[in-house]
Amino acid sequence: MKRHVFPQRPLPLNVQGIAGGERLNLPDVDWKRTQKTLVFFLNKDCHFCTSSAPFYRQWIEEASAKQNLSLVAVLPNSPEEAKAYIESTKLPIADIHISPLAPYRIVGTPTVLLVNHSGIVERVWFGGVSGKEKQMREELMASIEKSPSMESR
Repeated sequence: MKRHVFPQRPLPLNVQGIAGGERLNLPDVDWKRTQKTLVFFLNKDCHFCTSSAPFYRQWIEEASAKQNLSLVAVLPNSPEEAKAYIESTKLPIADIHISPLAPYRIVGTPTVLLVNHSGIVERVWFGGVSGKEKQMREELMASIEKSPSMESR
C-alpha cells in the first residue's frame, strides 16, 4: 500500500474535475505495465461506492477477458481502513494508494478513470452506476477494442 502526502488545502468552489486527455500523475504506478489501467477513486464512507462494487466486479471481469488491465484504487482513508474496505467489497484490486483526492481533481466518489499506457486519461466515469451500467459497459468495451494489443506495441 502506498501513501501519498499532499498539502491539505481545500479546493476552490469552482474547481472542475479531471477530464479526458489529461495526464494522471499518480506516484508509483507503472502505466506501461499494461495497455490500460482502471483507477478507482473510492471512499469507505461513500454509499455509492459500496452499492456500485458488485457492478465494478462484473465490469472488471468482462473487461479483463478482452484485455489485460491494471487495477488501481485510491482512497483518502487510513491504510487499514482502505485495505479492509477493498476486501469487504471483494474488488480484485491489490494496488491501493492512500491519498487525499483533491490533488487529482476528483470532486466526488466514486470516480473511475480509464488511463492508457502513457498515463493519459481516456475516459472518466463519475458517481454511482445505478442506471448507467449499460452505457458504462459499452464505453469501456469500445475503448478497449479500439486500443492496440500489448503484443503489437
